Amino acid sequence: MSLHTEHYGAGPDLVLLHGWGLSSAIWQPLIEPLASHYRLTLIDIPGLGQSPTLECTSIDSVAEMLLDGAPERAVWLGWSLGGALALAVANRAPERVSQLVLTAATPCFVQRDDWPCAMAEETFDAFASGLGDNGAKTLSRFAMLQTQGSTSARQELRLLKQVIAASAADEQGLVATLALLAEDLRPLLAHVSHPLMLMLGEQDPLVPIEMAEHIGSLRADAVIRRYATAAHLPFITEPARFIEDLDDFIAGSRL
Repeated sequence: MSLHTEHYGAGPDLVLLHGWGLSSAIWQPLIEPLASHYRLTLIDIPGLGQSPTLECTSIDSVAEMLLDGAPERAVWLGWSLGGALALAVANRAPERVSQLVLTAATPCFVQRDDWPCAMAEETFDAFASGLGDNGAKTLSRFAMLQTQGSTSARQELRLLKQVIAASAADEQGLVATLALLAEDLRPLLAHVSHPLMLMLGEQDPLVPIEMAEHIGSLRADAVIRRYATAAHLPFITEPARFIEDLDDFIAGSRL
């Protein structure tokens, strides 16, 4: 079973993974500037976008499917859920990943007693239960939450709604991929040794900026880039700086 994959540009390989409830179309504003100096591989996560839904979805099975459609070695950039999956890929096949970039992502999306810098468990449970009641309403609420606090909230919400409408993910895919966000991947982050950068919005209601202070206990060498005006979509809020930071990191830490 193959995943929907798109390629653009030429140069060093860069894989882009999108977030929950969406598709690779979320990267559309970045394709032209990035494709001028990278060979982009955009992959729709199983169960989302134009990729088929797996009957049994685990973080390892999804990572394996992503690897099947990816270059032999690349920088992996994952946003939100895509960041968790990029981390799983790096752990499963370290030789396939040169550098790891987590955007508005965290190794643990849901609060634990020893990890308060995350989404409250009751908020996550409300999204999970809401899918069965009204999936469209749940996705709309999730889109609004992602933009809260951003200086370009209207633009971002419009883009999210367009991508959601075009993606038309089914309930099975949404439920299966949401469950991936409940996993605690902190041991994986502590284990991988790839050059690592986190790109975080200071206004993000889903991945609190305080998380940056806790990453040091797992990866003291992680590069942190903070975007003061951004919420959950820093690559849309501050695209020029986002691309500049990405370029600098890739050039400076290339193995």
